[in-house]
Amino acid sequence: MRKRLLVRVAAGVLAATLGVVGVAQPATAAPAQAPAAKANAAMAFDWVGAVIAVAGALYGGGGGSNLDAAVQQIIAAIEESEANILNHIDAIASAEVRACARAHAIEFSDINNMSTSVRQLWAQAATQCAALATAYLDAVVSKNAVDNLGHVIGEIYAIAIAARVKANLLNGVDLLLRDQVRSYEVVVAKLAPSCSEQRYVEYDTYGRVVTVEIHYTCVAYNGDQATDYELYYLGRLMGRPLDRNAVANSATRNTSRAVALEALPRLRSALP
Repeated sequence: MRKRLLVRVAAGVLAATLGVVGVAQPATAAPAQAPAAKANAAMAFDWVGAVIAVAGALYGGGGGSNLDAAVQQIIAAIEESEANILNHIDAIASAEVRACARAHAIEFSDINNMSTSVRQLWAQAATQCAALATAYLDAVVSKNAVDNLGHVIGEIYAIAIAARVKANLLNGVDLLLRDQVRSYEVVVAKLAPSCSEQRYVEYDTYGRVVTVEIHYTCVAYNGDQATDYELYYLGRLMGRPLDRNAVANSATRNTSRAVALEALPRLRSALP
C-alpha cells in the first residue's frame, strides 16, 4: 500500500469581534488569574440577587414584610462592606459619577434615620446617580473605565432601588431595573475581546483535503486569553464543536463583563 504524504498549509487568519452571549468554559482556556477585587467582601455579596428580591416582593405580590426584608438586606450589606465599595468606586474615571456614588454609599446607612421628605429627595438623587452612571457607560470609550464602573453598577442600582422603595417612590423602580439591564448590556458589548481564527488544512498527495483544524483565540483588554479548536477528518467533525462564544467569555473572565453576563439573564427574568 502506497504511503500518503500529507502537507500542512495555513489557510490564513480571520479577525473577528465576538458577540455577547454564552457561558460554557472552553477546554483549553488559559488559566484564570484572580484579581484583587475578588477578595473584597463587597464583591462577594449578591447585589443582583438582592435587587431581584426587591423586585419579586414588589411585583410578585409579596409586598409588606417581604419587601422590607429585601430592602433591609441591601442596607445591611452596604453597611458591612462600605469600605470595600468605596475603594472600588474610587477607581471610576468620571469625577461626577465617582462623587455621587461615593456620597450615596456613605449616606445610605442612615436612610432609616431620614425624615420622609429628606428620604424622598435622597432617593431621587440616588436615581439620578444611577442614570448618570449608565449615561457615562454609553459615552466612555476606555475599556478600563468601563470595567471599573461595571464592577460597581450592581451596588449603585441596589442603593437607588432600595432608596426609592424606602421613600415609597415605587413607580420608577421598574425603569431602574431596565436601566440596570441596559448598563450591563453596554459592559458586555464594550468589553468584548479581540478574537481571531486560524484554519490549518492537510492534503494528501492527490490534493484532497484530509484534515481541517480551526483554532479560535480571544484576548481581553487586560491581556487574559482563551483558545479552543475543532477538528474535521475527511469532512467529519471529530469530537465536540468549537464554541466561539465560550472562548470569548473565558477570555474576559477577570473583567466586569463576566459579572454582567451572569447578571443579565437573572435581571431580565425579574422585569415586570
